[in-house]
Amino acid sequence: MKSVLPLFRALLVCTLLGVSSGHLLAWGPHSEITQAAVDTLSTDDAIVRELGPALGRLRDYCWMADQRRQLRQEGAAGWFYSDDYLLFPKMTTHKDHLCPEVKQTYEPYFRRALQALRTETPVNAARWIGSIIHFTEDTGSPPHAAEIRGPVHSKMENWVDAKAVTIAGYHPRSLGATDDEAVAGFLQRMNGLIAFSKERAERAKPFVLGDDRASTEPIVLESALECSRVVADMLFTLGQLAEKSPTATGTVHGTITGAAAPGLEKMPAKVVLVGTDFSTLADAKGEYEFRHLPPATYHAAVLQPGSAVATADIVLSADQTVTHDIALPADAVPGNLIRNSSLAAVWLAPSVPDMWYRVKSRIDSPYWEGEMLPLQKGRTYRVNVSWPEKSTGRVVVRLRKSADFSQLPEELPPLRPGQTELEFPAEGGFAQVLVYSEGAASSAVRNVALTLVP
Repeated sequence: MKSVLPLFRALLVCTLLGVSSGHLLAWGPHSEITQAAVDTLSTDDAIVRELGPALGRLRDYCWMADQRRQLRQEGAAGWFYSDDYLLFPKMTTHKDHLCPEVKQTYEPYFRRALQALRTETPVNAARWIGSIIHFTEDTGSPPHAAEIRGPVHSKMENWVDAKAVTIAGYHPRSLGATDDEAVAGFLQRMNGLIAFSKERAERAKPFVLGDDRASTEPIVLESALECSRVVADMLFTLGQLAEKSPTATGTVHGTITGAAAPGLEKMPAKVVLVGTDFSTLADAKGEYEFRHLPPATYHAAVLQPGSAVATADIVLSADQTVTHDIALPADAVPGNLIRNSSLAAVWLAPSVPDMWYRVKSRIDSPYWEGEMLPLQKGRTYRVNVSWPEKSTGRVVVRLRKSADFSQLPEELPPLRPGQTELEFPAEGGFAQVLVYSEGAASSAVRNVALTLVP
């Protein structure tokens, strides 16, 4: 039933997705750079008060931008997809982490992190901050700043003693007193970081080519330390700005209830306010909250595995607190693991269904890629597809042994219009549903489901 993708095709898929196999091929000291920045903060700093215990999670969340499309399984904090904190209306696609493209991430993610601090729970805010931390630190990696790829890139950014990353005695400074001033200050700081690390890359490159790690490490360490200083300034500034929340705002909160999908019971509901950048994840109890929202009528959409998309209009006035509980309707196929299985929820951009990512392949038709869905070993799963009239698309299930794209995937035989069901045994790992379509995903399928066979 299953066939291994030809080697060249699978490798090309991984390359096009721009993902790495875990932390091995990434800027090695991300966690240590972040921790060094956090260590410069005092208990009197606003960011410490705003995040509370979630501040300690930044050394983990700073990796999220390297884990696009992946499911993160946390304990009491619940499960979530990294893309819930990477994609939003002002950033609808993943960007390269090297200069010059990474520069496109600075302002959108800085402002989105600040928005999260003002409007969401500390855990949600910490995850958004983790995203901007990652892009900041990647920029300061010497090969990223100097636009170096290949073997030299990997060696240069990993030949560094992570234990030596400390900026004890550094006092973070403000990047600006207002949102706009802080953004301008942050962009200026990032331009300085690029120049700083590009010069280090040029100095280190001859040593890397000569396989001289001992001479490379102290040069790369200089960039790691400068990254920590920039992150410290950013955290300090975000905290100061967060305490200057707009006046004449309101709060919306409530509890979300609905059927959970088997195996994804720890996945909370995601709430998006259509037509805005506002979104959040509920907690393990289904409780959600938006603080400091401008007065308006909001159109909310709620997505959770096992349930159909729910929508609600919420009217909010200044200085008002609105309680709005939401009961999710059952999915068309009970137990469906796929969020937004009808492809009806559109928050990121017109014609872009939430939770589906557009991939343009060089070797096949373009497709919409679904999220990583965990599979239980020894169980059987069923794919169901509902087709619209005159569909020319197809649906493929891709199986992976791990979620980090480090191993070649397998693909099940495709389902084409008229074919509505396929069952397969699982050996653990993860599944991704791909909807092949030259245009909108909704023109190819009406609904797609992946369920556990009883």
